[in-house]
Order: sequence, then C-alpha cells, then structure tokens
Amino acid sequence: MNIKVAVVQPESVYGEEEYKNVERALSYLREAAEKGAQLICFPEGYPGPAHGPLDSGGRLKEPPIESICRKAREFQVYVSASNVELNNDIPNTYFLCQKLISPKGQIIGNHRRFQPDEPDLNEYLFGGKRNFAPGENLTVVDTELGKIGLLICSELFVPELARIEMLMGAEIIIAPVNGFHAPSLFNSEDPPLFETWRCISRARAAENLVYVIVTQNIFVRGYKGVGHVAGPEKMLAKSKEPGIFYAELEMNRLRWLRSHMLDRSTLGKIDKTKSEIDLPLGTRPGQHLLRRPEAYGLLVQRLESDFDYFYYLNSGQKTNGEHHGSLNLNNRHSAMQKTA
Repeated sequence: MNIKVAVVQPESVYGEEEYKNVERALSYLREAAEKGAQLICFPEGYPGPAHGPLDSGGRLKEPPIESICRKAREFQVYVSASNVELNNDIPNTYFLCQKLISPKGQIIGNHRRFQPDEPDLNEYLFGGKRNFAPGENLTVVDTELGKIGLLICSELFVPELARIEMLMGAEIIIAPVNGFHAPSLFNSEDPPLFETWRCISRARAAENLVYVIVTQNIFVRGYKGVGHVAGPEKMLAKSKEPGIFYAELEMNRLRWLRSHMLDRSTLGKIDKTKSEIDLPLGTRPGQHLLRRPEAYGLLVQRLESDFDYFYYLNSGQKTNGEHHGSLNLNNRHSAMQKTA
C-alpha cells in the first residue's frame, strides 16, 4: 500500500493579519486533495491562531481548525494542522498543539508540545506569548493509512521522543516547524540549519524505521523552507520553495523492513524476481528491535543542568524565563499513553 502525502509549505502571515492564513490553507487543502493526496500536512502554528490574537481579531466566523475539519470531511482526507490554545489551569500560559484530523472531520489526535521551546524563543515566535506548558502525553494515532505519531519542530531533535512514539507503534511521524518572521542568525539563501534538520530527520527515520514529514512557515518573501519527507532508506522529497510538494510512502516496504532482521533468510543471495520488495536495501532491517533497555538507566536520571519545563510554577510565580533548577514533576512523564 502506497500513501500519497501532500506537504504544504506556505507563505504565511504573522501577527494581527494571521487570520488570512485560513483562507490560504483551505485553498492548499483543496489543491492537494484534487491531486490525490490522502494525508495533508501543514506547518507548526498553521493555520492558527498562534502568532496573532487567539480570537483571530474577531475577523473569522469560526476557529480555523473548525474550518479545516469541515474541508477534511468534504474532501475525505487526513490533515495535520496546528494552533495555540490557552491553558485554562494556569493564567498567562498556553499549549502549542498539533492536531490530526480524520476524513470524517474529527480531531483524532491532539499533541500538546511535550518539550516546549525556551521562553525567549516562544515570545519571539508567538507574538509575546511567553510561557508554554508542556503536554502530558505523547500521541500516536491508529488510522487507515497506518499509525501516525505527532511531534512539533525541534522535538524531533530529541531522539527519545521519536523512539517512544515508534515503540507506541508509529510508522509515520509528522514534525512541523514554525519559521522566523524577521532576519535572524539562521537566515540565509540556504541556511546551514536546514541541512542539520534534514540529517536529524534521516537519522530518526533510519534508527526507528519510520517516515518523517517536516514542513514550515515561510513568513518573509524570498526566504527558503526546510520541508522534506525522510524515509529509513533515503530522502523521498524536499523543497525550499513555498507551495505544495508530494511524496509516496511505501507502507508495505516499511513493514517488511520492520518485520525482518539480518538472519539467514535475508543474508543469503536473494532472487530479485521472487523478492517481496525491490532490492537492494537502503537501511538495516529490524534495527528498531535491537534494544537493551536494562542499559538505558542514565537516560531517565535527572541532572542539575536539565531545563525546567515548569519554571513558571516556582515560588513567587516567576515568569521571566530564568532557569531555576530542577522541579519535582511528580512522575508527570509517566503519564505518556497511546491515543487511539
């Protein structure tokens, strides 16, 4: 079974005019669906609201995500979209969300960024919204296309998160990126950061035997995007330009790689005319099964240098983003569960 994926890398609008993104998003969605896409992926915070007022300045009749849900139902496609939501439990805090929407127009997965960015970066990216609460769960959704895991932006740089989602069954990981809305130390004709990002995606795909989908907002005309689709054997597609690009995910091949190891049946000379999949192979089959959990204890030991994702809960309600040391998380990280 092959899946046609449409990756939308839009020219996005930031700030008070952000509400305009939803009209463009619906146009992209229609174009991708008409070209046969089964899964359509939008960037982080898109169509929002995220970078501007959370009420879209009162200029829309309904929240953008509801508009996306209606069109997903109309075109019978899966859609990954993103927004920012208030954290109703703690004043002046937010959740950065990535949603997976079904062909029935239902939100079947809602990933709240598990490891938010640093407060200064949040403030820059999201129009002054500084304090983002970490989500409690990692999310993998079982769909007709396969099992889809959700991450956001640089969460892909955390190998443990992609590994856990793979262990939860993920075959596809969607990790949308935000983007800089003004010149920064990362901007250039072809930013070196982009090559690093592609390298990270290829690594996550190869070590976990998954497909990784990345796209981002292009806020400044003339800037480039990091969009790509990485497979465990090769980079399937990439684009620097605004617009839509496409990739085919070979799910039968992926499942073969995940169900075989380098044993006698695969080490010998294989008759290519009788092989279940096209040869040669571009990765190590069964790599995700070669684990020694008893040796990984250091990964879950808290260190003095660890970033405190609950800094805003410290005494005195400090919200200036300073690092205040460790905080007892009361086993919050044990709350990870699979979303069906």
